[in-house]
Amino acid sequence: MGVCKLCTNGYWAVDGTPIYVPSASGVSFENDNIVSPDSGRVESGKMHITWIRRTQRKIELTYERLTGAEKDLMHNLMQGREFTFTYFDNGIKVIQAYAGKDSYTQKNLGVHQSEGGLYENYKINVIEM
Repeated sequence: MGVCKLCTNGYWAVDGTPIYVPSASGVSFENDNIVSPDSGRVESGKMHITWIRRTQRKIELTYERLTGAEKDLMHNLMQGREFTFTYFDNGIKVIQAYAGKDSYTQKNLGVHQSEGGLYENYKINVIEM
């Protein structure tokens, strides 16, 4: 039965496998720039930057509620491996990624008992390689 809906429109996938549609308020995007350790200000105040990478994406997915089985599927698809991640941000985008941390709260093991209980506030960070 589950509580989440698998994405069927191609907006959210890991290695082509659809994942659950994040909660309505559940996607945060972060862009990071990576500079060389020798970058910095000189005595004159001028900044010297050696760019290693610009606009590396970090995407945090949040799910208000998941069953234990849904949580495990998300965790097993992403944790401890590299993958192709498909996401929607003003159009469909595809990146090579890995997962940072994931976290959740165990809510009620009696609800959805056959599916491993109910969990809330599941978050997983997807980081572009």
